[in-house]
Amino acid sequence: MTLRAELTVPEDVITPGEALTAHLRVWNESRIVDAYQLWLVGPPAYWPDAEPDLGQLPVYPGNHEKINIPLSLPRDSELTPGPLTFAIRVASVEDPAAVAVPEADIQVGEFHDATIEADRARVGGALWSSNLVLVENTGNATATVRLRVAPEAKDAPLAVSLRRSRLVLKPGEQARVALMTRVRTPMFTGTAANWPIVIHLEQEHAEGASASFTHRQRPLVPKPVLKGLIMAVTALVAFAVLWFSPVGGKKPKVAAESAKGPTQMEAVQQEQKKEEDAKKKEEEQAEQKAEQEKKDQKDAGALKKQQLNKSIAVTSRPGGKLEDSYTVPKGYRLAVKSLNLSGSGPGVLFVTVAGNQLSSQDAASAKDVTVPETLSPKEDQKVTLRVQCQPPQSGGPSPSPGPSTSGQPGTLTTCEGTVVLVGELIPLKGPNAVEIKPPS
Repeated sequence: MTLRAELTVPEDVITPGEALTAHLRVWNESRIVDAYQLWLVGPPAYWPDAEPDLGQLPVYPGNHEKINIPLSLPRDSELTPGPLTFAIRVASVEDPAAVAVPEADIQVGEFHDATIEADRARVGGALWSSNLVLVENTGNATATVRLRVAPEAKDAPLAVSLRRSRLVLKPGEQARVALMTRVRTPMFTGTAANWPIVIHLEQEHAEGASASFTHRQRPLVPKPVLKGLIMAVTALVAFAVLWFSPVGGKKPKVAAESAKGPTQMEAVQQEQKKEEDAKKKEEEQAEQKAEQEKKDQKDAGALKKQQLNKSIAVTSRPGGKLEDSYTVPKGYRLAVKSLNLSGSGPGVLFVTVAGNQLSSQDAASAKDVTVPETLSPKEDQKVTLRVQCQPPQSGGPSPSPGPSTSGQPGTLTTCEGTVVLVGELIPLKGPNAVEIKPPS
């Protein structure tokens, strides 16, 4: 028995993030009432809002039925502009050998978007400072962006410059731009001042974005050094007054040299030098202690590395899930060491990491999956395992003689899969962060 089905979609260009409705028509050219199992095939089956199993469609003999399939395109830079082909697998319940797979093309449009962020929220210096601007093209088309930077306050004594002000980025590409802040009016002494600096990102086909950081202008002579200088000058003046003042109505006489060693003047100078050295050493120890305490507090609050051993399981049995995933927690990226895959039943297991499909294997002969070192999912990205069971070919229970109106999917042979995710959670920022090594 032949099976005829037709799939159509709107001819308009659909921008990622928008929705569309596909139309499927199925003709029953047999002499009996039949129902048809519908499966979504292709990229839309893996989109977050799509369901691969579309259920059953009953059709009377000599008639045809129409079903509307709503789809929502994800706003993702990996969804390239142009035609995107997908299909619907239509299989007869009465005759499993009767299968049709009509195809259609979605015209995917372009969208432009970009993000900007300062590498450090706060920098400081008496004469100058430097920082990095992180720019990422989150759209699906090549973008040309321009950067402008200036202090937030018009009276700020700063001059800020960018190494590059114009960038051309491919979809998903990131760039780092060096930024230099120069102090035009230094402070000799006094209290440090904070100056906010704003970076603006401009695009031709999309709204702009902005980021900011703070430059802390420090004085040329810090307070501890100034205090030490004042104390040293005061001590020197007091010593001079005491030395040259008359004692008992007579001027003190300076001994040329005693038989025991240095003169009176040399002894006083040595004693004064010892006091100054001891005081300087105490100040240095106090500064080192304060810096160590500040570092210990920062390290105590920073995120730490964590070992991960997570099992993800899927099954087509009642009460089971056809898809399961693990989401990378906030502030971390996942360095995947191994994906140990196993399964059973007449189905296909799909493994996706950060939106990239790494493997599609038969459940009964599933093997471990190798993950490239450069593919390291970040916070809120997922490692997903999905099972797609094939409908039974023969030997299944006999369907009811009339059309089904319950909308429930047909009976499927049980298939299941498990992946053991082994890796390490590494902080994105802080002292425990580790850069991703580029491919050799």
